[in-house]
Amino acid sequence: MKKAFVLLLTGLILSAGCVPIEPPELQVVLEQQNVGFDTYVEPLAELESEQVPTLAPSPADAVPPEVNHTLYSGGIYMYNFEFDTVVYARGEHERFPPASIAKILTLLVVLESVDDLNQYVAVTEAAFAPFDSGDPNMEDAATSRIEAGQTNVTYLDALYGLMLPSGCEAANILAYNVGGGCMDTFVVMMNEKAREIGAFNSNFKNASGLYEYDYYSTAYDMFLISKYTFEKYPLFMEIASSPSWEMPPNSERPEGYPIRNTSAGLLLIHELDYAIGIKIGSIFEVFRGGIRFDGFTTLVSMASKNGLTFMTVSLDADYYDEEGGRSDWHYSDHAELYEWVYGQFTIES
Repeated sequence: MKKAFVLLLTGLILSAGCVPIEPPELQVVLEQQNVGFDTYVEPLAELESEQVPTLAPSPADAVPPEVNHTLYSGGIYMYNFEFDTVVYARGEHERFPPASIAKILTLLVVLESVDDLNQYVAVTEAAFAPFDSGDPNMEDAATSRIEAGQTNVTYLDALYGLMLPSGCEAANILAYNVGGGCMDTFVVMMNEKAREIGAFNSNFKNASGLYEYDYYSTAYDMFLISKYTFEKYPLFMEIASSPSWEMPPNSERPEGYPIRNTSAGLLLIHELDYAIGIKIGSIFEVFRGGIRFDGFTTLVSMASKNGLTFMTVSLDADYYDEEGGRSDWHYSDHAELYEWVYGQFTIES
């Protein structure tokens, strides 16, 4: 009797023209799309999972560059921006003198400390004093030909003087102005900024990168500093990639004078039109305890090609080649690495 009643009730409901109950799968789709149950919807085709681009091959599976190329630098770190990954590293945490690539940190501290780069800097004798101190490690420093006592040099002029010809007096001028007249104060600011970024294995001793005992960094730390500056301050690359800058006049050059970018060697020597030599460092000799040692070269560069952008940092390539001439091993290391990386890696969809 009860079973017959249920069947009768079901028949009455269906014959009354009520909206039929949809299958559970379609009901979920309709609810998710906020569509009324009385609206006709075409069945949804199953969507293929979205293909996520990858770097192919994985860096772990790539043929190491040493297989086909000789690399001379003691510390190397090579990073890809698109996939946020290191593609090659060796000796990246070993401590070496950074030479003039330390000026990238000097630039960074200035940019974080000075709001108006068109302000004039004080150019005091103190900025030039180390070069006449009798310390052989401070002699023959590169300069941007600023003169003591000039009153027409802006922070921006000094930054171009710092980066293009790697002016050590420009580094000191910036340090004394930002450090309130004290180099030690500026050096503290440099080391604090480095640690804030995560460069814990470095110890900066001056603003120019000229050799001092216990002045060191690593390829990894200098990468962190360079990448941070690159990503936060577009002016960094605007300066670093400029071929020249017109400096204000002084007594020796009353009509002003251009300074040239000495970091363009990567492009000029190896004709890599996709590469930018951001900053070079070179010291041809160092003195420790009165004993002379051959110097070294360092380099930070970038390259962009085929949708892939890389930053490379290298430290401690010998300044002299086997024949006693000035080597270009910092340049050749980067050129070989870029030729290797663009021959190895592609973006795979």
